[in-house]
Amino acid sequence: MENLRPILANDNKAKAKSMHSIDAFSPELTAAYARKMVERESRGNGDQLNALERVGRRCGLTSRSLRRLINGEVKDPGVSVFAKVRMAYLEYCARQIAELKHEIEADKARFGNAAVLKDFDHEVEALESKLRAAKGELRP
Repeated sequence: MENLRPILANDNKAKAKSMHSIDAFSPELTAAYARKMVERESRGNGDQLNALERVGRRCGLTSRSLRRLINGEVKDPGVSVFAKVRMAYLEYCARQIAELKHEIEADKARFGNAAVLKDFDHEVEALESKLRAAKGELRP
């Protein structure tokens, strides 16, 4: 019986890994990506509808479809919707990284090439690398 325990433990790890890949395409995760983009896109209380429009265009969805997705009204958005929303989210992240890179370059020009700013460069490069890897996961 003791010899079977490691095998059973490995089976549980395999099941956990397979569940993780199933969870990767969940409606909740898709809605979370969309919600984050809308929250960050919104410029204030009266701008949620406009933010839904802008984010919906980036995702290839109507604002109504995006709102229904965020509110949990869509039970199974499907892999193609997930891929569109995730790619739009990754593009949003890429724009944020580009803005951060621009700010670092501006500070370098203003304050010189300080050692602290070089550390930021390495961190930004690491973020860019992770983003490229994440984008690569969606492509066939």
